[in-house]
Amino acid sequence: MPDFQKCGGLLEARKIADMAHAYYVPVAPHAVTSPIGMMASAHVCAAIPNFLVQEWHWIDEPDLRRNWVKEGEIIQKGFITIPERPGVGVEINEEGARKAQVPGTPWFEPMNRG
Repeated sequence: MPDFQKCGGLLEARKIADMAHAYYVPVAPHAVTSPIGMMASAHVCAAIPNFLVQEWHWIDEPDLRRNWVKEGEIIQKGFITIPERPGVGVEINEEGARKAQVPGTPWFEPMNRG
């Protein structure tokens, strides 16, 4: 049950899944992440033969979760469809995502190199 965002990234997650597969062990990833991170995890899950189920814990507010990405709710009837768009296939909705921003935390601001 690796957490793909915390185990070293998506390639490392794939390596963990491959090792588990060598021993006939299914993989049921855990994710505490935004819809963008969840979609990235879904891409890995779609690529591994021993994928079992994806656990996702995030924000309990459905409107906030739906508005985080421009595509809206990424889970439909319990499933995520992997988009054919470039990248992970979803685009951040800055206005919606800022509503979840913890007060006092930075927001992708350019570094002051002056």
